[in-house]
Amino acid sequence: MRMNLTINAADVQRVLGSAETAITPSRDWLVRHLAMQAETEALKRAQGPNSAPAGAYPIPVRTGKFFGAFGVETRAGSAIVFNASEYARPLHDGFRPYGNPRATPIPARPYFSDALDAVDIDAAHAAWEHRWLGAADWGAMLAGGGA
Repeated sequence: MRMNLTINAADVQRVLGSAETAITPSRDWLVRHLAMQAETEALKRAQGPNSAPAGAYPIPVRTGKFFGAFGVETRAGSAIVFNASEYARPLHDGFRPYGNPRATPIPARPYFSDALDAVDIDAAHAAWEHRWLGAADWGAMLAGGGA
């Protein structure tokens, strides 16, 4: 079952505050940058050692199928980080092997939740400012010398 993490430009703008109205023309770049950060952080949580026991976190790489199922889709105003493997949700949320109520449960390994917590929105915003406003222009704005 595919698992998605959606980053929406309107939500990003709300987090950055109403003073950030200039985000509109370049918002797709910022949203894509945030999504790429989230994907990178999720991938870190899916690179555990093959020798790790069941339920280990980071999630052990056994066949590479789960690790290889991560991706990012971008659209105007939003980006979706996903894992398309059939066991994406059970790994994220935890499960009982084979649906057996007597089996030892495998704990949740919330790779998307943890990845989202690790995203550095301030760094992404600084990169956006540098890219779209230019280092010299941004310095002048901070000094009160230009718009």
